[in-house]
Amino acid sequence: MEDIIISPQEFKKKLDNNEVRFVFDLRSEDDFKDGKVEGRYEFQTLNLPQEDFVGEEDKHIDKFPKDIPIITICAHGDSSRYTAEWLREKGFNARSLEGGIDLWSEYYETSKISDNPAIYQFYRVARGCISYLINSNGEGIVIDAMRHIDVILKKINEINVKVKYVIDTHLQADHISGGREIAQRIGAKYFINPHDAKNANYKYEELKNGDKLHIGNSVIEIIHSPGHTPGSTSLLLDGKYLFTGDLIMKTSIGRPDLGGASEEWTKMLFDTLFKKYAHLSDDTIILPTHASSIREQELGIVMTTMGKARKELDLYQIKEFGDFFKQVSSSLPPNPERYQEIRKVNLGLLNPDEKKAKELEIGKNLCGMSKNK
Repeated sequence: MEDIIISPQEFKKKLDNNEVRFVFDLRSEDDFKDGKVEGRYEFQTLNLPQEDFVGEEDKHIDKFPKDIPIITICAHGDSSRYTAEWLREKGFNARSLEGGIDLWSEYYETSKISDNPAIYQFYRVARGCISYLINSNGEGIVIDAMRHIDVILKKINEINVKVKYVIDTHLQADHISGGREIAQRIGAKYFINPHDAKNANYKYEELKNGDKLHIGNSVIEIIHSPGHTPGSTSLLLDGKYLFTGDLIMKTSIGRPDLGGASEEWTKMLFDTLFKKYAHLSDDTIILPTHASSIREQELGIVMTTMGKARKELDLYQIKEFGDFFKQVSSSLPPNPERYQEIRKVNLGLLNPDEKKAKELEIGKNLCGMSKNK
């Protein structure tokens, strides 16, 4: 039988290959709902909190399949290992996810999108968050870094690139940015749009519409593209790659309601989609900062094109603002539970320890609007 521990990397591979059939999740019902493990393919999940299971194991034995492998999951990996050992003693084929949800939520995959310039995408599998590193002839830029900065720093050192700029496309509300920390660590300039950095407790360089940044042989055009936030800014690399932050994602468009001014921000969003982006060709490649599902990842990469967005996304089919606003209002998911605290962290007004940071980032991102049926 295979080793009782399965690493996040091996678990992700099995998810992608449709080899996960049954997951036993021992977390509380609330934690399970906040962060249910999902894959490209459907599989059966049993959620039974460990306090209800441990000591009553035999009572639940009929709930487990004998003929397919079982992956056990808990918060930190201890209870799930105990459970996997018990299941094996009873004749089941069980393995425990190493480090539990703690380690799974920190697992990243790195994919190379292009060679010249070299674009690297860092995908946080459990939360659908995405960061980028661009290397053009030895000079680089980091876009929308997440708080686990070591994965990006490792790649910077590996490819020996001198990063000149670190940019946050907007003030994040669902995860903690690592942008300022990376900039400080490597001596780069940190940029954000001043509309999003009001009351920020740190110094920054201003992202200004129409400005251009140069790295190596590449040019990055700054496009102020408000709507998800007032300061949302897109970055057009060499006229071909558009880094949209949360404004346009592969299967959704960024919600405009997190600032409490949904009609005003929705008007900004409407103008960005139909005016700010109007000059962009259909073959412009969109590289977003979030994915709503692991199913958006193809060959390790999350991306789309302007043409597909204009053809496939619901809101791009609506040309009148009144109808657009009604559609937006009916498509909004619940507010992220901790988004106000996260915004304060990203403004430098709060400095959580690691335990609190993990707590703030529990659950999936909710930055995109739901697709209307």
